[in-house]
Amino acid sequence: MTAENIQSPVGDLEWVFITGKGKKDLNDNDRFVASVVLDEDSDACKAFMEKIENFWEENKPKGSKDPKSLGFKILEDDEGNSTGRVSFNFWTGTVFPDGSAKVVKTFNAKGAEVSLGNKKIGNGSRGRIGGAMGIYDNGKAARGVTLYLNSIQLSKFKEFTGGDNFDAIDEDEDDAFEGVDDMGAIPDESSAETPVKPRL
Repeated sequence: MTAENIQSPVGDLEWVFITGKGKKDLNDNDRFVASVVLDEDSDACKAFMEKIENFWEENKPKGSKDPKSLGFKILEDDEGNSTGRVSFNFWTGTVFPDGSAKVVKTFNAKGAEVSLGNKKIGNGSRGRIGGAMGIYDNGKAARGVTLYLNSIQLSKFKEFTGGDNFDAIDEDEDDAFEGVDDMGAIPDESSAETPVKPRL
């Protein structure tokens, strides 16, 4: 497989799963994943996209037309309009072919390797991703570039805390929901006593 080492520009890190079993892909495989998001009109983003596109043109399988994917996508809002942001998506398997565990190394802003312990990288962190780009070929209809994940360098760290951290909804409503009188479990109606039928 043709591959070339690559390092992304510094951007917003999103959807970073590099511990445990990572995240399931569409084929139910465990993957370590991380994305870096850049402004589409920035020079850094344009140069990075061009680097990946040139790699495809120089290494694409014979007879290939347009690639199915190049490892990045322009983000859209709920109505399908461009947000002006591009997400570059890196991944790798969680184990080597011999079954030994892979480790995605993390580095601080000065380039020194660090351990995050049990902390996880959350959205809002910034940094860049180190890895490689390679050609994938699953037939004429499924050819393109994959971005492989090796390491992450953090310039800003925001810990992933999980859970649903909702802010108050700022609406002036008299009947705004605040809870119910009895916050206990919803009763199981199937266990309620069956009413006795009256005798005729």
